[in-house]
Formats: sequence, structure tokens, C-alpha cells
Amino acid sequence: MSARPIADSKPARTPALKEVLIVYAGVWLLTFFVSHVEGVPILSEHRAEMVGLLFLASAMIFGGRLGLERAGLTLGGLMLPDAESSPEHPPARDPLGVFDLLRGLRAAGPVGVRETGVALLLALVVFPPFVLGFYLYATPTHAFRWHDVAATPTQITAWGEMLLAQLLVVALPEEAFFRGYVQTRLANPQHAADPVLRAPKVLVVQALLFALVHLASTAHVARLAVFFPALLFGLIRARRGGIGAALVFHALCNLLSEVLTRGWL
Repeated sequence: MSARPIADSKPARTPALKEVLIVYAGVWLLTFFVSHVEGVPILSEHRAEMVGLLFLASAMIFGGRLGLERAGLTLGGLMLPDAESSPEHPPARDPLGVFDLLRGLRAAGPVGVRETGVALLLALVVFPPFVLGFYLYATPTHAFRWHDVAATPTQITAWGEMLLAQLLVVALPEEAFFRGYVQTRLANPQHAADPVLRAPKVLVVQALLFALVHLASTAHVARLAVFFPALLFGLIRARRGGIGAALVFHALCNLLSEVLTRGWL
């Protein structure tokens, strides 16, 4: 006769899917509210930035509980504490955090270059068939209008600003939340590149949630099309062990869509 196991005195952990859905519901509702607020100074003029901050804050709070490194949120070490710091060797006084930031950027530089290179290589493979598919689907009635894309220095500067906005305001928060927190929590990996991160059901659920959140800002069925690139973003994050390459590729995809829309439609 075997002894009965002693009951654990600690409360059971919230199941992964249940936790993700609770957090997601809160983020979805706040996204809806911010996206539709009217007449509120500052808030109504900076909706995209506010939604981005919501995603990023949620990712760092809930993803941080999983461990930033495990969740692929270290950004090449930029988000990790100084490894040289310890009680015996406290960090140098830097009240403004400038030197800490510079050290983090220096450490993250090589990783950022490598992940950007991966994103560019993926773009070379994925973008040509995407452009062809866009053309066949949209059936434009005129040739591509390059002058509507970038014909003047002012337009080129505007595109540079748009790329920066796509990287920092759109891609970074969305990748941090959906591929950093949601995908990691659903998979419960042992490390940042654990194969469980690319399990089909994990990839599908994170992509579905990503698509549905787009309805919070614009209730149109066409917004659900982002489900398909989200599958690829999730696979990139799983393969690379972090959100860096997915982040850059995500921003490039958004920029390409804007280029094609302006040039053909």
C-alpha cells in the first residue's frame, strides 16, 4: 500500500492558456478604449504610441515573470542587468543611467546587426512572391507609380521616420507581447530556443490572438489577414531564440505593404 502524496500547500499555478487569455482580454479592451477615444487631449493624438506602450509594458511585466532571457526579450543583452555588478563589486554611480545605456547598446550591437541580417535575408526570399500575390489580388489599373512612393528628399525623410516608427512603436511592442510573452507562456520552454516554441498549436494560437487584437482598433474582417504573417513571426522568434529578427522583419513587412499600396492603389 503506497503512501498518499502530501498536498502542496502552495496554490496551483494558473494554467498557461487561462493566464494568457486573461491578460490578453485586458490588453484587448484597453486597446479598444485607447483606439476609439475622442476629444481627450494628448491621448487622442497619440493613440498608436499609447497602444504600443500598453503592449510593451504588458510584455515586460508578464514576460519578466517568465525570465526575460527565456522569453527572448533581452534584445541582445540590452534588457539584462550588468553582469559585472555584484554586492562585492557594485556598479559605478550613474544617476542618469547614460553609461549603463551605452554599455547595453555596445553589447547589443553585434546581435542587432546579426538579427537584422537574418531579417533582410528572409525579406529577399519572402517579399518577391508577396509582391506578386499583392499584384494579382489588387489588380492595379496602372503601372507602379514611383513618384508616389519617394521622389523628393522630403518623401525619403518621411519614409525614414516611418521605418523608425514601425520599428519602435509598432513592431517592438507587438513582438514583445505576442512572440515574447504570449508565445513563451503558451509553450513553457526550458530555454529561449526550445523546439516547443514552434509547436503548431502554439504558433496558431499566438497568431490568432495577434489577428484578433487588430479588430480592437478597426473592426474589419480584412484586419484578420495578419494571422498569416504572425505565423512566420512566431516561427522566426522560435528559431532565433529572441524577438530581434522577427521585430525587424515585421517592420519591413509593414513598410512594404505601405509602399505597394501607395504605388499601385
